[in-house]
Amino acid sequence: MKKVVFSAMLILANYISFAQEGKFNKADVDKELAAKVATEKPDSLKKWKVGSLFNVNFTNTSLNNWAAGGQNAQTISSLFTSYANLLEDHHSWNNYIELGYGQSKLGSANFRKGDDKIILTSKYGRNLSKKTSITALVDFRTQFDKGSKFEIDKATSSEKETYISNFLAPAYFVGSLGFQIKPNEKFFIVLSPVTTKTTIVNSEILSNAGAYGVSVGKKSRIELGAYTNIGAKFSIAKNVTYQANANLFMNYKTLNKIDVFFDNLISMKVNNFIVTTFNYTLLYDDDIKTNKNDGTIIGPKLQRKSVLTVGLNFKLL
Repeated sequence: MKKVVFSAMLILANYISFAQEGKFNKADVDKELAAKVATEKPDSLKKWKVGSLFNVNFTNTSLNNWAAGGQNAQTISSLFTSYANLLEDHHSWNNYIELGYGQSKLGSANFRKGDDKIILTSKYGRNLSKKTSITALVDFRTQFDKGSKFEIDKATSSEKETYISNFLAPAYFVGSLGFQIKPNEKFFIVLSPVTTKTTIVNSEILSNAGAYGVSVGKKSRIELGAYTNIGAKFSIAKNVTYQANANLFMNYKTLNKIDVFFDNLISMKVNNFIVTTFNYTLLYDDDIKTNKNDGTIIGPKLQRKSVLTVGLNFKLL
């Protein structure tokens, strides 16, 4: 704003000087001032870096008298990401949102959910030095839609659907206070010895089953522990970017058990509109039990998910 005012004063001074010589008129000055103001951002906005990206993908496989066999298949998926980061003197505030959803249809079966995520993260930092800062972080994760597990019932040889999740069932909310070490723009690590992790199960069926570590009949569980967040982003080749984010939580009551969420994303840019992405996620939570087909509980296991997409990419900001 100071630059705009200064520019206006300078243009006005030129106007007075040139007007006396008949070289400038009021219309010229108004036009130049309007152009200058249009290119200047308010001082409060210059400190923000913002961006948004929307990606949509669709695949279709259609077979007719295909001797090798197979099934018709359709898949549609979308991903929206946005960030707003503020850097001001010794303070920083980073905000990130990631929304993903996709469904697939195989043969004559109904469409079924493939990808489904809501991730909201906000991190505030107060610099102690060029590479370290005191950090407060909140992280919220859930999904949009109902989730089911499909298995073949050996007794009847028919497919069995089991309800396992929904919006806010589960949801995870992490609040932490600690330190961030950021040696460069490509890497950072947050160490938080004071962290609360809240697990929400807003479903009567899942709550009554004691799913996701909540007590039977309860809809939430709060844990106190230590939290580590590690992030990295860099180019591995021309137009190929690798981004990783790892979250580790350790409950102080069970020091030998660590919850892990490790997300990896490789983006390959073909041109301004076509992008290929490969997302590989690892998840381990000791409170998430798995079952055999006969219903026998076998305890927690490492969960893996991979999503390969090729589609249209729209840069919104």
